[in-house]
This record gives sequence, C-alpha cells and structure tokens, in this order.
Amino acid sequence: MESLQYPDFRLSLLYVEDEAEIRDLLRGVLIRKFPNLDIHVAENGMAGLEVFRERRPDIVLTDIRMPLMDGIQMSRAIREENPSANIIVISACSETDYLLEAIKMGVSRYVLKPINHKMLFEAIDDCVSGIVYERQAKAQNELIRRMNDELEQRVADRTAELQASNRELQAFCYLVAHDLSTPLRGINGFSAILLEEYADKLDEAGKRYLERMGAAADRMGQLINDLLELSRVTRRELHREKIDLSCLAESIVNDLRQKAPDRETEVSIAEKLEAEGDPILIRLAMENLLGNACKYTARVPSPRIEFGSCLVNGETVFYVRDNGIGFDMAYVHKLFIPFQRLHGINEYGGTGIGLAAVQRIIARHGGKIWAEGEPGKGATFYFTVRCPVAGSPAGNQQDGNSVGEGVE
Repeated sequence: MESLQYPDFRLSLLYVEDEAEIRDLLRGVLIRKFPNLDIHVAENGMAGLEVFRERRPDIVLTDIRMPLMDGIQMSRAIREENPSANIIVISACSETDYLLEAIKMGVSRYVLKPINHKMLFEAIDDCVSGIVYERQAKAQNELIRRMNDELEQRVADRTAELQASNRELQAFCYLVAHDLSTPLRGINGFSAILLEEYADKLDEAGKRYLERMGAAADRMGQLINDLLELSRVTRRELHREKIDLSCLAESIVNDLRQKAPDRETEVSIAEKLEAEGDPILIRLAMENLLGNACKYTARVPSPRIEFGSCLVNGETVFYVRDNGIGFDMAYVHKLFIPFQRLHGINEYGGTGIGLAAVQRIIARHGGKIWAEGEPGKGATFYFTVRCPVAGSPAGNQQDGNSVGEGVE
C-alpha cells in the first residue's frame, strides 16, 4: 500500500508502548512507511498523556496493558481533553474487557496482536484521511466565510456608491429640468413675440426662421422631458401587484381613440392576460408599445393592432403586433437605443426615447423585449414580465442581447 502524501501540512502521531524493543522496532517501521508523519513515543500511559498535552499529536497509537497508567485510562483522559482525538488501540485477543471498554469509549480503530502491519497501516491511513478531509473542509469553509464577508463588504460599498450616484443623478435631473428648460422657454417665447409684434417688419424668410427656431426649442424641450421620464423609469422603486393587462390595453386604446376620433383602426385584445409588476411602469410601457403601433399604422389603408400572448419554451410571452410601416431587420440592433430612429422625424413624430424606456421597464421586471418586422408588413414587439431573480430569458429571441436597447 502506498503512503499518503499531504504536502500542504504535516501531521503527528504518538505511539505509546511499554516494551522498548517493540516500541523502537515499530517506530522505525512507521517512520519509513509514513515519512510525512512526525512520530513521538512514550513508555507508558502517564508519559503518553504528558506528551499528548505537550505535543498535541493528531493520532494516538497505544498498547493497552502498561504500568502506571494503561492505554484505556490514558485514552479516556485524552478524550476528556479532546473528544475528537483519533485513537488507535492495539489489543491482544485475551484482553476482551479492555477492548470492549475501548469500543464503548469510541476509539477510532483497534488492531489485534500479533500486529498485522497491513491492518495497522490501513487504520493510520484512515485516520490521516479523516484529519486531512476535516482540515480541508474547515479551510474551505473559512475561505467561503471570508469570501462572503468580502462580498458583503463589496456589495455594501457598491450600494453606497450607487446611492451617491443616484443622488448626483437626481441633482443633475433637476439641473436639466430647471436650468435648461428655462432658457428654452425664453427662446420659444421671444420668437413668438417677434412673429406676433414685428411680423410687418419681417420678410417671409425671417418668419420661417423664427418658426423653425420656435419648433426647435419645442423639440428640445420635449427631448429634455423625455430624458427626465427615462431617468424616473430607472430610479422609481418597484411596487408589484397583479395587473390585468387586457383591461389595461383596453383603457390605453380608448385614450388613443379619443385623441384621433376620426380614425378607424381594428384592434384585437386577448382576454384575461395578467402579469405581476409595477402598475405605473407597466402602463407606461404598454402606452409606448400601443402608441407606436397606432402611430406607425396611420398611413396604411386598413390599420390593425393586436395585443396577445403565446408560449415560448413554457413561458408566457406577450406581444403587440401591427400591420404598419414595419422596419428592416438589418437595423434591429438599433432598436431601444435612445434617440435612434428608423424613420425620419418628418414622417413620424417622437423623440426616439419611448422604446428605450420600455426596455428599461421590462428589464427592471426581470424580463426581455425583442422585435420582429418587415418593411411595409408591420412589426411585432414581444416581451416577458417576471421576477428580477428569474433565470434565462425567453427563448426564440432575435439577438436577445442586442435587442432590448431602441427606436420609437
């Protein structure tokens, strides 16, 4: 049998035997067999107990019958000081009572005389293996504890940094809302005054310039408002509750119809669609998706919008589908990126912020959003809503990592 090698640390063994010849002989065998063990010896139980207290060996190998203090008495005293001590008892067949006492005391192993070296080596190997396992487990547990402590500290530090960043972001948002919006309102107001009070002194080109100046100021103001809304979407604390998405979609569609009463659009909304999420944020996401569907079907002869759901890999996926202008899938990577547009501002209004807000709302709900489209044949936006700790995203996505970033 090969000796065990444990390069990380050394172990020690105390061998207690009152017969010097046997003690010296077996000590030599143990040194050769277990070169990684420090071998200590004692001539009786009393001496063995003193060596144990001084050296604290990992394994105790002891004979039973000895003067002054026998092996059982010594083992009992050792166990009182160290209940988990590894003790191997060498016993003659005639020492049944001693052996039973040793077994009751819970010795690690016992070896009968005459000593079978193979069995003795196996007993020592078993003890060494157990000690090594316990020490490695203890070291691993300590490492895990330290790593957890470090991780908790990093999380605490990161949380503090994020809180500070949020405070700075809030201050910046206030700066944007107040310090930038005010001069824009001034530009818009003064251009309107010029057009109204000095119209007779301006030629047609001058009037057009002022009109364009006012329109640009209006658009800049809308961009600022949309950016602030996007910031609020990111910072708002989630308040989850069950949401009737079908009823929510009906409400949003009714609002859209009131804004364009003369427009005829076929709308299909599946019944009893529900999800759990923040009602304010989910409504904002649905308003953007349905609003976009309404906007991009404005120029088709028979506009149609559909809100429904399907199962993808066992997960409920909601979708908003339209038969509007659509988009080229070659540019799908631009979807959900703020200010990115697939259609000109003169064709369709908006600032390019809406779908970026939708992506952030869905992400905060632990879901994914992706889209499919074809020029002239409409578009479909798919999304999932689930707990933030949920696992992998819904299957069947179109480049799920890049889609989820785009266009209004």
